[in-house]
Amino acid sequence: MSNGSQTVRVRKNAQQLGNGQDDLFWYAKSVAELKSRLFNDPTSWRYQAAVHGYNTAKDPDSGIGPFPRSQDQERFWSQCQHQTWYFLPWHRGYLAYFEQIVADAVVKVGGPPGWALPYWNYSGQNPNSRLMPDAFVNPTLADGTTNPLFVDGRNSATNDFQLSDQIVSLQSLSHSPFAGDASGSDPGFGGPQTAFSHFGGTSGLLESVPHNVIHDAIGGLMGDPETAALDPIFWLHHANIDRLWEVWTHRDVSFVDPTDASWLTGVTFELHDSTGAIQSYIASQMLDTTAVLHGYAYDDISDPLRANPALLAFASRIQLMARLPHPPHLVATSKVPINLKVPITAAEVVFDKQTVQAAAQSLQALPTPRPPRVYLNLENVTGTGQPGTYEVYIDTPPPGQEPRPQNGYFVGLMSTFGLEAASRPGGPHAGSGLTTVLEITEQVQHLRSQNRWDESRLHVLFVKEPPPQMAQAMVRARAADVSVGRISIYYH
Repeated sequence: MSNGSQTVRVRKNAQQLGNGQDDLFWYAKSVAELKSRLFNDPTSWRYQAAVHGYNTAKDPDSGIGPFPRSQDQERFWSQCQHQTWYFLPWHRGYLAYFEQIVADAVVKVGGPPGWALPYWNYSGQNPNSRLMPDAFVNPTLADGTTNPLFVDGRNSATNDFQLSDQIVSLQSLSHSPFAGDASGSDPGFGGPQTAFSHFGGTSGLLESVPHNVIHDAIGGLMGDPETAALDPIFWLHHANIDRLWEVWTHRDVSFVDPTDASWLTGVTFELHDSTGAIQSYIASQMLDTTAVLHGYAYDDISDPLRANPALLAFASRIQLMARLPHPPHLVATSKVPINLKVPITAAEVVFDKQTVQAAAQSLQALPTPRPPRVYLNLENVTGTGQPGTYEVYIDTPPPGQEPRPQNGYFVGLMSTFGLEAASRPGGPHAGSGLTTVLEITEQVQHLRSQNRWDESRLHVLFVKEPPPQMAQAMVRARAADVSVGRISIYYH
């Protein structure tokens, strides 16, 4: 492929690499090269990781050489965009400049020009796609030297690492539009409309699953945004998230990126290129991958929903339930914060009859009356450590019976990726924590059909999901503490 006078690079599936001197082989060589560079070099491994997030206390190896100047740290470090509609364009630029830096390092260590960043398609049809790519598994290479792609402390250090169906779900690809609401109803495929956002608030659907929960599942350095980019698998994970953005925009002509000037040109981001020079970019420059920096494309952006009848049917039902421009109604809330100290925690949400009636009247007054779309908001989740992911269920048990996951309806996952950063009182969101929004329309419809939907109260269950193939990393994990500030239900 050609982009003017240069060849567009093709990013390939890591599961199909690892044989001979391919892009994955040269990635390992270049990681070793970048790790040998001084910390204050913007093209060094640790400086590049710090752009996403950095905390000296959490870095097991502060690298070599002096730290960058404090002014540079403040300007260029901890700039990653999360819980925002800038999540995807910011990371696309971040990956592109990293790819350029690695490509130059590949040539320096004797490799070919035009290197492209591989991606890890953990949601592929092949069951092996859910395994950690072989190149990242062993601490040493065949010649006995240290493997630059291996990181100690992941939740699994062997190739039996297996991700669950829920963690690799691509249900987010069925949703439109790109931008959503910051709270209450649909957060959007790409995230809610915000200003610059470095952790705190509501994640978009793609950011929630699979992005956040993959970070949780791998754990170790990857489980914390202030260390995540120190793990070489981080870059392949984000290449896949970037690829899924491409899949989304190509799978349906109505799935389009925002056209608002505030998104296209409202915020300027800064990074360093492979020469160490400062470069800037805006979201509008990130729309066409073949025109981003050196230009790149993916070897596969086919629609995975076409091969999954259940997801395709779900997508069709969701699209039929059009979202009309009227405000969501807050119809139910929990009364006290919920501490998730045990593997299964139940909480009660109480409905307000007046707001339920007002929501029903509002929906009946629409040009085409319809039942409500129902959204479960898990608000202001705060805490410490790396608690991982929680499965979330709703349940309406008979009087006198305890709510149990097996008797309820699974409605989604709640990730705690970025929990500490979002919980700090001195942070940009004043420690308000994370918020996960789960659409529960389908489950509510099932409950209604069984005469089990009780618009007076509802139980919500949080079930701690164990990491894949629990390993020694969990023994070493820092103690975790999680609190859900409020559970709310909105009709929209």
